Amino acid sequence: MDVQKLLRNPRFRLNRGPAPDPSHLKQFREHAPPNLPRTYVRFMEACDGARGKIPYDTGYIEIFPIQRVLDENRAHHVGETLPGFFAFGSDGGDELFVFDLRKDDGAPVCSVSAKTTAVSGIAPITNSFSEFLEGIVMMGNV
Repeated sequence: MDVQKLLRNPRFRLNRGPAPDPSHLKQFREHAPPNLPRTYVRFMEACDGARGKIPYDTGYIEIFPIQRVLDENRAHHVGETLPGFFAFGSDGGDELFVFDLRKDDGAPVCSVSAKTTAVSGIAPITNSFSEFLEGIVMMGNV
């Protein structure tokens, strides 16, 4: 997926941050899981987080800024309660958006309650971050 092209699409209406500071990006790469989706990493290189309405059940997303994403994972104990998952955003309330990194062939996007964070509470959304972003564009970003 061409992230720059997606970000220029007028139907992609999430409010985006500017590109992150290179030192923050370097620190993120050193501490983040090595198998994060490439599209997610390219997205974060282009804009440091985003927020707005989305056409999925939660209706809203905040993609955590690069300086906060690792802290959010620690704060919600994602590594302990959801091994193999990585939280990249929230709905601004009780739901976390997570990548399922347990497979070698991609990282589905899922949601889970931030209150219970248990594997049994995982709800699949899309098969990939690319598909997730395309859905935001194709469904008109509510």
